[in-house]
Amino acid sequence: MKICIFFDGANFYRALQRYDETLRVDYDRLAGWMTQAVGGPAAMFTAAYYYVGVSADAPQVVEGFLKGLELRRGYYVKREPRVRRTGRCPACGQEYEYSTEKRVDTRLVADLIHYAANGAYDAAVLVSGDGDFVPAVESVNALGKQVWVATWSAEELSSDLRVRCFGQINLGEGVAAFRADRTPRERPAPRLEIRPARPALSRPTGEPPAPASTPLERGLSELQRAEARLPHVSRGYFVMRWKSHLLPPAGPEREQLVQRLLDQRLAEEFEVTDGAGRTVVAIRSREPNGNVALPEQAG
Repeated sequence: MKICIFFDGANFYRALQRYDETLRVDYDRLAGWMTQAVGGPAAMFTAAYYYVGVSADAPQVVEGFLKGLELRRGYYVKREPRVRRTGRCPACGQEYEYSTEKRVDTRLVADLIHYAANGAYDAAVLVSGDGDFVPAVESVNALGKQVWVATWSAEELSSDLRVRCFGQINLGEGVAAFRADRTPRERPAPRLEIRPARPALSRPTGEPPAPASTPLERGLSELQRAEARLPHVSRGYFVMRWKSHLLPPAGPEREQLVQRLLDQRLAEEFEVTDGAGRTVVAIRSREPNGNVALPEQAG
């Protein structure tokens, strides 16, 4: 049995961070583990395709990760450009700028059907729980091929997608098989710039993050997650555009949560100049003692 794997890159990375932000994946082992989960010891891994949107000014660490992935046997990275958009927060009237993926999902769908029609695989593993892939799965089913769906948790899997797939893979069950062994590296000297804040609550190395229980804790956790991925987190972007199932719906409800974080001094506002030279109102997390969290340097 020939197995191909199709990664919705952004979806996979966000879900991995929610599952365990300390986990580092060995992608060779991951491909091998999923191949056997679908077809058993006799199954043959043929290729893995990783679809992702990339900005022209993406951090070097992002391109380094993608190039490293391409060097792995059988892995192919399909890059699509991210495009810049502007919006205005209906609650505060603040204009903000953001980037969004373009053509990533449609490229994945096209390849999923194309390779099925050409007989490149007997079974595909779709690493995404997004219900938008349902029509593509139905098309592959019609071609006589299997589609398995792989997610980190049941909460991230569309029920419509699950019932149309041949089988389901829980990635959490294979962590012991594909966890990467990493040796500590010396951290570089601090730089004087706005950097993502460390999580306010420390925990022993290797222990998974404790789940946030209250709305304020979940809001703070998501703000820190946004800080870890963006040069700065504009208030309007976090209220209207940041995607998370842990937060209230975008709009007035989320704006109220942000205001509560500010009132409780768990977050603070500050001004920053964006890439277009405009002044933007941004937010960042604070340590429990009220001091702004120290910068976290890349390891």
